[in-house]
Amino acid sequence: MKTGLVDFILSATCLIILICFALVTTRVLSINSSYHLLLDVAVFLFSYGLYTALLLKILRSVRPYPVGSFSMHSQAFTYWKLVAVLMDLAEKMLHPFTTVFTQPLVYSMFGAHVGKHTAIAGIIRDHPLIYLGEHVTVGQNSVITAHAITRDEILLMPVKIGNNAVIGINSVVMPGVTIGDNAVLAPGAVATSNTNIPENELWGGVPARKIKDLVLESSSSSYR
Repeated sequence: MKTGLVDFILSATCLIILICFALVTTRVLSINSSYHLLLDVAVFLFSYGLYTALLLKILRSVRPYPVGSFSMHSQAFTYWKLVAVLMDLAEKMLHPFTTVFTQPLVYSMFGAHVGKHTAIAGIIRDHPLIYLGEHVTVGQNSVITAHAITRDEILLMPVKIGNNAVIGINSVVMPGVTIGDNAVLAPGAVATSNTNIPENELWGGVPARKIKDLVLESSSSSYR
């Protein structure tokens, strides 16, 4: 991945601004107690994450997150790299506050659409291009990404996962993938770019292929 002087300048400027805001917030909210150091660190980490989410929201309002295929020399790629750097550090800062229960809220904060009662134990990238319906289960160590990089270009395409869908452990969902309601991507499977998995189907393998239909037995979303 090509990185130039402009990337360093943009990233460094944003990081300095975020760190300054987080330090000021920590100073203002600092209290005198025997645990003040731990509390100050917690406030700094949490406020840094919140300020990053706010900055990314402002950036998206000025310049929407890019969709399409772009060269390594394009402004869209420069924009994507900046967001990727800011997001990576922000997620590390918020890691002490992130559990499987709070993960959906964190991802929503950074621009992903996450429906009610959705559990996320995996990793999501390119949050503004990710749509997760209600009651979705994202298995441990699975990856959902809306970007793919080749030697000289980057592909950015939305990913949509329907209600009650299951993304198995260690599976990968690539850009442009659509997974229908009640569909299941088996553990270890790879849904390659622009794959369309219809509702009520089980897919698995590398690349993912249809294995069988899933017959809904009851409203509790059990299958046979």
